[in-house]
Amino acid sequence: MGAGARDVVVARDVAMATRDGVILRADVWRPKGRGPFPVLVCRTPYDKAAPLNAGVAEALAARGYIAVAQDIRGSHASDGTLVWQFAPEALAVECADGEDCVGWAATLGGADGRVGTFGVSYSSWLSLAMAAHRPGALRAAAISGIPASIRDLNFGIFETGRRLQWTYAQACALGARAGDRRWPASLAEANADWLEVQRGKWLWHLPLATIPGSVFGPLDGALKRYMGEQAREMWPLAGITRGLAIPVLVQTGWWDRLSLCLRHFEALRRTGDPAAASRHRLLIGPWPHHPFHLNGRIGPVDYGGAADLRYPDLVADWYDHQFRGRESELTSGPPVRLFILNDNAWRGLADWPPPGLRPTAFHLRSGGRAATPTGDGRLTREAPGEEPPDRFTYDPADPVMSLMGADSQMLPVDQRRNARRADILVYQTAPFDRALLLVGPVTVELWAASDRTDTDFVARLIEVRPDGLAINISSGILRARYREGYDREVPLVAGVPARLAITLLPVGIRLGAGSRLRLDITSSDFPAFDRNHNTGGDDLAGATLLVARQQVFHDPARPSRLILPVLEEP
Repeated sequence: MGAGARDVVVARDVAMATRDGVILRADVWRPKGRGPFPVLVCRTPYDKAAPLNAGVAEALAARGYIAVAQDIRGSHASDGTLVWQFAPEALAVECADGEDCVGWAATLGGADGRVGTFGVSYSSWLSLAMAAHRPGALRAAAISGIPASIRDLNFGIFETGRRLQWTYAQACALGARAGDRRWPASLAEANADWLEVQRGKWLWHLPLATIPGSVFGPLDGALKRYMGEQAREMWPLAGITRGLAIPVLVQTGWWDRLSLCLRHFEALRRTGDPAAASRHRLLIGPWPHHPFHLNGRIGPVDYGGAADLRYPDLVADWYDHQFRGRESELTSGPPVRLFILNDNAWRGLADWPPPGLRPTAFHLRSGGRAATPTGDGRLTREAPGEEPPDRFTYDPADPVMSLMGADSQMLPVDQRRNARRADILVYQTAPFDRALLLVGPVTVELWAASDRTDTDFVARLIEVRPDGLAINISSGILRARYREGYDREVPLVAGVPARLAITLLPVGIRLGAGSRLRLDITSSDFPAFDRNHNTGGDDLAGATLLVARQQVFHDPARPSRLILPVLEEP
């Protein structure tokens, strides 16, 4: 039991019947006292009793809320059959179950009839599902780490590392729930088994679609279907936020690979109920995906104590304002609150994207030898003259390996570990003689050609500090066949340059004097994203790997450039 536990009580496995008669079970944490109290709900597939859920619920109860952590249907203590998040019918099922949960929670003993939501990632997807049918008792929501579109997550490409690890953990939970002792019994055991035993076999398996069914057991069919549907929009969440009248807190981190969830905030402000537009909040810190790491010490960098927050306090501050009229730093200032890297301080903004930012082009330049950090690649504000293209060879049998966390999530990592690879083109500025503040969206307009009809291009933005530390601050990937949209596949014409627009994750950083900004261009980021086999066919069903010879152009007719969100410069 955590701090404040003496002031709370918990009822385990409290039953709730859905409209179709399935019994779902929740742990209900209550403050001691007469109440009545508002109710905060987290629906989860990850075990309501796990620290991620139970610890937060206990802390919220200590702050004066009834906190509910409920296992969704077919998971852990709840009855029924799990509907996998990426199944076509999943959202409709969870919208109905979520609406039922809101109505049930509002009538719990000691409840005052007002309900809010909390939870990260999948639970935030479930929070939006709870809002879909506009239940009257739902008065506010707090979401984190869930994008507005599936394509904000996968760019139409299978996320091999994270998706296989995530599916394996879920399959283990279902196998253990069914009483099959051959499956790891806990999330920690499942992740250890994946990393130490399974991962090395299945990440490299070809074709991926022929991984034996026994590996993912009860989820094998769902996973195989999902593999073949990467370009399909499975999360029509814009339809939920359109016209939504309740205030929503959107929280994420600069290294949350799902940081494009901030598009929820943009949509709520522009297409939600106008009466609620000023009540939404966006909070971005120097954090990864995991809510237990809301502090400034991440990877090889330390952004200081101002970034240290507790997720339960963040949620409670939000609802103290919504339900009790209490102000906090989160709610009293401007609607957008960002932690600026290297300033190591919070900054308030009136909107997102930030008012007053100036999209500024930095052009890719070289004499045709940009490979590796010791090459002649440059980033300049001056447009290129007649310059030869840069060339590299992409071999999917030897991809550029993702530098990432053990859980296959994005983290800041020293990019010098990939410095010897000749298949990474490197373009960097001269050391800045004065600071430059970048806050907002980032894009790369790349003129490129391949001798294959389909391939990938990856862009990675890196801060190079005076001591040489090279920290990734943003990235993006484009599968060339989707360059005109996910609804149609357009092959490349071998050897013919094409303009490729690559969307990177947003940034909020002050680049100090003496630092450089670097842009890496390559054709793989594995296993964060599946390798493009360069065949133009179905990579997930094919075992053939072809080498691709790539060119990146930077001349007056084909000016490849990085578009940066400059907010301030002296």
